[in-house]
Amino acid sequence: MAVLHSAARVHGMRGVPRVERVHVATPDTASRRGGPGIVAHRRRLRADEIVMVDGLPVTTPVRTLADLVPRLRPEEGLAVLDSALHLGLLEAAELADVEHAAAGRPGAGRVRPLLEIADARAESPLESRVRLDCVRGGVAPDELQHEVVLPGGGRARVDLAWLTGLRPVFAEADGADVHSRPDALFRDRARANELALAGALVLRFTWHDTLRRGRVAELVRRAFQS
Repeated sequence: MAVLHSAARVHGMRGVPRVERVHVATPDTASRRGGPGIVAHRRRLRADEIVMVDGLPVTTPVRTLADLVPRLRPEEGLAVLDSALHLGLLEAAELADVEHAAAGRPGAGRVRPLLEIADARAESPLESRVRLDCVRGGVAPDELQHEVVLPGGGRARVDLAWLTGLRPVFAEADGADVHSRPDALFRDRARANELALAGALVLRFTWHDTLRRGRVAELVRRAFQS
């Protein structure tokens, strides 16, 4: 059955790092040698840790996350946790089960801080990465998916919002290639103008911004001072 990265992909979780080979579980007595493109892991799984997805046997979301998140970098782990919550693959109350199942594994100490900030409202891995950098930098957002009433009428929703300063600061996780979609670029600029007229400062972050730890948090902090 599929485990680890492969199980997460079968479940549809986003933010899972790409791997070239399929990870599968084998009985304790079986060889750990996989075939071409296959990594075999000896696993003793209970019946309640296995589920069928599209006709494929995979580990449950809780067991998948408990196996996978300790192996990932924090920004990857949070993205996968957020995605699982957003997709409704597990409830917030089940995060404690993930922590319990991950206990004792190498890297398990990194899991709990991520579970404490995992949020079903995050809509993309990039949003998760931006938020994690802000939390690490002491500028955690006040709201996710915050709705703003625009001066010209209508409403806009922003990915992250800080609302306790002299003026609101909003952040957008810009993972789209707007250069290939001029209409989207014009809409984004028009919306940014409307938000500016509402008295807000709008920051836009790309994947590149999250590659250096602290950069996003630094820019948010500077926005508070501007």
